[in-house]
Amino acid sequence: MSYFTKNLKDNEELIRIVKRHYLSFVPAVFFTLITLLLPFFLMFLFFRWGAIGLIIFTFLLLVGFLSLLRLIITRYYNCLVITSQRVILYKQKGFFDRQVAEIEYPKIQDVSYHFKGIFQTLFHYGSLKIQILSSESIIRAEKIPHPAQIQDLIKQIRKNISLQTDNVSVEALVGIAKKLKDKLGSDKLKQILDE
Repeated sequence: MSYFTKNLKDNEELIRIVKRHYLSFVPAVFFTLITLLLPFFLMFLFFRWGAIGLIIFTFLLLVGFLSLLRLIITRYYNCLVITSQRVILYKQKGFFDRQVAEIEYPKIQDVSYHFKGIFQTLFHYGSLKIQILSSESIIRAEKIPHPAQIQDLIKQIRKNISLQTDNVSVEALVGIAKKLKDKLGSDKLKQILDE
């Protein structure tokens, strides 16, 4: 069981987990490789310097391993989770900085995507923007692969949920009306319906 499936609600199904595109991690991978390999290339020079060289060697290795650990954590926890009831965005910015935003499908006003630059256009990764109904708030998933497909998936799920809620059976409505009549009384119910 992954971190993302254990946080699901009752009767909620995981539909898709969208991780950031691998090209978005190229600068971090490059920095990590440099900090891990550089000490070994300069190892003989560092060891000739004695204690200072050993401290520099150890420091560069420590920075490299911390950078590798940060890369692994941010790769794993930066994702967009699409479920049967809501969309959840996890943003991991460092070791101890995680933001979680979620929105249920009926509260989604609009879903759009954006490609910026030649690399995003060529490799089909970009940003997905989810506008919250009656609000200025926006949930933005950045550097995800194929945002147009994700947009279509979210819109399709949203449409299916709205069709399910619109198709309330006559029997269910009669049951609700009977419960209201029992709770409010027939006179109060008539008064409410006449308004």
